[in-house]
Amino acid sequence: MLAKEIIQVIYIFLSMSELRSKQLVLLFFLFIATLLIIQSCAQMASPPGGKKDTLAPKLITSIPLNKSKNYKGTKLELSFNEFINVRNLNQELLITPNIGTYQTRIRPNGLSILLDSALKDQTTYTFNFRNSIEDMSERNIGKNIKLVFSTSNTIDSLSITGKIKSVEQNKAFENILVGLYPYNDTLRIDKAKPYYFTKTDTSGIYTLENLAEGKYYMAAFIDGNNNLLYNSNKEPVDFMSESFFTLNKNETKNFSITLQNLDPLKITKITSTAKTILYEMSRGIKDLELENKKDLIYQIEGDKNIRIYVKNQEAKDTLFLSANVTDSLNRKIKIPLKVKFRELNKKEKPTRTTLQVSYLPAQGKYVSPEDSLVLGFPKPVVSWDSKRVQFITEENETITLPDEAYMWNKYSNQLTIKRSFLPYREKFLLNLEKGAFISVENDSSDVQKQAFQFQDLEEYGSIEGKVGDRANNYIVQLLTAANMQVLYEQNTSQKFNFLHVEPGVYIIRAIEDKNKNGYKDIGNFLLKTKPESVFYLEGKVKLKANFQITDLLISTQN
Repeated sequence: MLAKEIIQVIYIFLSMSELRSKQLVLLFFLFIATLLIIQSCAQMASPPGGKKDTLAPKLITSIPLNKSKNYKGTKLELSFNEFINVRNLNQELLITPNIGTYQTRIRPNGLSILLDSALKDQTTYTFNFRNSIEDMSERNIGKNIKLVFSTSNTIDSLSITGKIKSVEQNKAFENILVGLYPYNDTLRIDKAKPYYFTKTDTSGIYTLENLAEGKYYMAAFIDGNNNLLYNSNKEPVDFMSESFFTLNKNETKNFSITLQNLDPLKITKITSTAKTILYEMSRGIKDLELENKKDLIYQIEGDKNIRIYVKNQEAKDTLFLSANVTDSLNRKIKIPLKVKFRELNKKEKPTRTTLQVSYLPAQGKYVSPEDSLVLGFPKPVVSWDSKRVQFITEENETITLPDEAYMWNKYSNQLTIKRSFLPYREKFLLNLEKGAFISVENDSSDVQKQAFQFQDLEEYGSIEGKVGDRANNYIVQLLTAANMQVLYEQNTSQKFNFLHVEPGVYIIRAIEDKNKNGYKDIGNFLLKTKPESVFYLEGKVKLKANFQITDLLISTQN
């Protein structure tokens, strides 16, 4: 007997209610075990020849029948042409409109769905099983298994189709929830579940079918926790800016989802030591300004947290400050801070470590004609000696630069050496003498040498073009095709020109900067305010060395 046939016998046995005695159960499983042993001895390898089962299971009958009308029952039955396996039914089965809770019973060649509540009158229901049904032998997935029926004399037949893509990655996404909501002037997609919903396929395509006429609102989002509610701090979203639309014919509606975190920025953890206080934030921050800071020194750490350093502050003193913060979504927030340093324990001894220095461009990377040198420090620098920052050329020249060649950022943890002051040599060595930089904690830098080399201009290319067919305010970005990292960006009314670009494959996009604030505004789903539009150049740009690409056009027609 084949293994498949044995499995079928097991299913039939388990479904037989009259076999209840323990003796029969024991005899039955002894019989099955014997058959398996005989098969393993007699069949050491797969028999030659024969076709592999490539046919997916098909629905042969159902209660109610597909496209039935006036169905009032509370139980659905589906039967297939072969033995099946049901996989991830809770995630795969899409039921519209929502029926609430239900129970499922699996049979060898079918399943039953028992509804916990009565169906609504005058309603067309769709049960879409997507990828949940597969055959038992080869795991072939059933295609387009749907059950549509109505509790009235008519079946609703309107539909909405479209495509969903990600703004950040400019590609279609699978399993994006598309929700259709009955119009309500107080509707919130984070509070109300959609009346009709579906999910996109692998091509980012969705279809909402068997819809009734009426006034609706629409939204699309990644439903990460499968609760049919939008979670604003984690789930990318797109939505209608209008209050509603009237559905009286088949429609096409496309969406472009992007993260729109409206949760307030807040402090999640405070760690206080005798030297510093670290405020860990719930989201990244871009800029920070302390009010009433006196002589406190502070910085943004790891693009997310705020660290304040003790200087002349007594441990017993408590300061109450305000932090004016610009978060990673470019929203400005004022946060109150309570500053109190912990007293140094008697057993604790002050420690000093060497102040580390990082470099951009990094080791092994060429310096381009557009580059300045950037030195980064893990903590603010309170004093430094520009005479101990030296450039040694191949001709053994030792060059020091004037003070105007250097520019510190506002937190004194990043030093830029301006491009126009760098030695005009193909190669040079940056030499930091011992003690060139001293940090807020009195750590000093050690002797360091870093080699730099300018790239030959013929090893670069350039890319130029324009956005749309008329002038506007745009931020044009050049991104690596591999990981969508932004390399360069320009603020422009229409034309863009990226010079001295290394050979590679790139993507170009333009952000419509309507308010000229220099960044993309995220919008507000509560106010139905859409994010600023993003337009991509069609296809990828493949740039070769000593090559100029011109006349590119980024269309502003979505």
